[in-house]
Amino acid sequence: MSMMEFGKRAVAAAAFAIALAAVVPGAFVPGAFVSVAEAAGPAAPATATTKADVGEILFEGEHYLKAAPGTVLKYSFERSVRDPDKVKPGFKDVVELTLEPGEAATKRNVIVTLFKGPQHRAAGPFDNVAFNPTAILMLELHLGDFAKLLGGNPRYFKNAIRTGMREAASAEPVKVKLGTGEVDGTQFTVRPYVNDPQKARMAAFSETVYRFTVSPEVPGVIYEIRITTPAPDGGAPLVEEVTRYVEN
Repeated sequence: MSMMEFGKRAVAAAAFAIALAAVVPGAFVPGAFVSVAEAAGPAAPATATTKADVGEILFEGEHYLKAAPGTVLKYSFERSVRDPDKVKPGFKDVVELTLEPGEAATKRNVIVTLFKGPQHRAAGPFDNVAFNPTAILMLELHLGDFAKLLGGNPRYFKNAIRTGMREAASAEPVKVKLGTGEVDGTQFTVRPYVNDPQKARMAAFSETVYRFTVSPEVPGVIYEIRITTPAPDGGAPLVEEVTRYVEN
């Protein structure tokens, strides 16, 4: 199945929004946080020849064609920071999604374990969904910290990212390690703040890059989410958060 094929198998937008609103306050729902007064400026234009609505693939796709009920999807998480005195310190942990049968063959009830250590957060469950909620969970986590750091409204940044996903995401084919070999995947890149009206206020954080690597061959489709704020001096990133699929 091609990336566009599974991306186009969308749940109805209204049902999707209702399902998310029930489990994640202020969830990262397409169209649910648009505000003219808070709207960010245009994201950086796509530079690759392939362009797609990343939100459609991440939030509306059928992600469990290779993840049967009873599967536990596991993701490693690592936050690394260059200067822990200025930003939230780094840490490592895991995210687990336990899949139970949904009302249709392509849907699951998802029980979430968002970290097992001191950073544990309550999240979910997600009932009768076809999509993998990992992107929603990690973006909500990231944007909460991002807004506190910059003194902004999380909805402002959500809107900027959603606009970038829809209008300016670049896509390139990549190889993803799976088992003893590699499978085809796609990496989507979004730079939502580079043309933002508040760029000066955001300083180096206006260069934050969001990369989503997906493959229909990976159980749960999402292979990696990498959020990076590069350092102006070209050294180690100021902040980087990497969520990566771990095979059982």
